[in-house]
Amino acid sequence: MKRFFLVMGILAAAALGAWADTATLSIEDAPDEIVLEVYAKRKVTFDHKGHAKRIGLCQTCHHMPDSEKCSDCHEARSTGAAPSYSEAMHLRCRGCHKKMTNEGLSGSCSECHSNIRSGK
Repeated sequence: MKRFFLVMGILAAAALGAWADTATLSIEDAPDEIVLEVYAKRKVTFDHKGHAKRIGLCQTCHHMPDSEKCSDCHEARSTGAAPSYSEAMHLRCRGCHKKMTNEGLSGSCSECHSNIRSGK
């Protein structure tokens, strides 16, 4: 049981450190648009500044210190230390889109992947 609390304490300290480090990020510094491309055939053009303005808190997505891009930690395949890039994007991005039903989002593939036809 002591080991459990030790691990939880370390994880909490790491999360707090990540938040403190990314707290210096600002919406003004955000690029207008970025291209997420771990997989060459599945590039996603992303309205970064628009998302930053809507979300308002950089740490919501930039949850790790010392990383600017998702692919700094999330590789094409899961490493055991972090989910794969695809798993991370689908969990974080798609999950958020599904929650934003009041903005007309559904979490469908075509919301991010313009080259995929929606089933509509």
